[in-house]
Amino acid sequence: MITRDATAKAEDRAVYYPPEVAFDRPVPKIPAAVFRDERARAFAPDAPTGFVALDQSAELGSAWPATTPALLARYIVIRAGDRQQHRLNSSGQVYYVIRGEGEAESEGERFTWGSGDGFCLPGATDITLTSPGGAILMMVSNEPELAYLRATAGEDAAEAIRPTLFRRAEIDRHLDSVHGRNAEQLAAGKSVVFVTELMADRRLATPTMLAAINSLEPGGDQRPHRHSSAALTLAIAHDGVFSRFDGVDVPWEPDTMVVTPPYVEHSHHNRGKAMMRSFVVQDTGLHTELRSLSFYWTDV
Repeated sequence: MITRDATAKAEDRAVYYPPEVAFDRPVPKIPAAVFRDERARAFAPDAPTGFVALDQSAELGSAWPATTPALLARYIVIRAGDRQQHRLNSSGQVYYVIRGEGEAESEGERFTWGSGDGFCLPGATDITLTSPGGAILMMVSNEPELAYLRATAGEDAAEAIRPTLFRRAEIDRHLDSVHGRNAEQLAAGKSVVFVTELMADRRLATPTMLAAINSLEPGGDQRPHRHSSAALTLAIAHDGVFSRFDGVDVPWEPDTMVVTPPYVEHSHHNRGKAMMRSFVVQDTGLHTELRSLSFYWTDV
């Protein structure tokens, strides 16, 4: 809460810092996190229809819910026969269907979705999700970014991103192609990136977010690397999979989200018998536009 002195003049509000401390800003680091409790709440048999936020605003020193400074992730629970309605102050949201099937309605368009599908919807508009048999989804938005800017998404945001559906069958087809081309780990990941018409020139889902399905073959290792973006990783196919963060191994857990802080050295490893699979969202769009995006291997 900001306290304002109604009697203060413009010059009274000025604050000055000497150059010696100009870059000494008390901003908490983005902590690594594994959201086990939130996963348990979302998957509880009696979980009601609604959101389960993956919120670490206290650790971030944020006055609003946030998973990272620019992103907020939530499980969406829809009970059988229920509907989930929301309107978010964001420039767009990305969704991944963890289980179940249903229908989405946004901006006068309707489409059906099922397990393994992803989709992108505009911000600042009414959205309705229904499921006849019940469903659980993961959603990520850039609400914290707009909250920090004290900005309100308007009609431009609602009209900018058209509802866009990424079917699992097409995702699988593209992943098969990626694995056919890249037996050796040469690219940043063996993944399929979700791109909307609005962000085709930047190869992104929304102005803020890169969203993708990442994969790794049995016995495979994604090389250690660092990047400027904060990353949210939802484990989908996870048996025998672990990540290594600054030398510490973290086993993947079913349908559980992990935060990878910016510039932390990390790698992914699949010691299971099936293909690793994850839903990944990063704040890459901001770094792309600011020309501060970086990615580099740390084993060279």
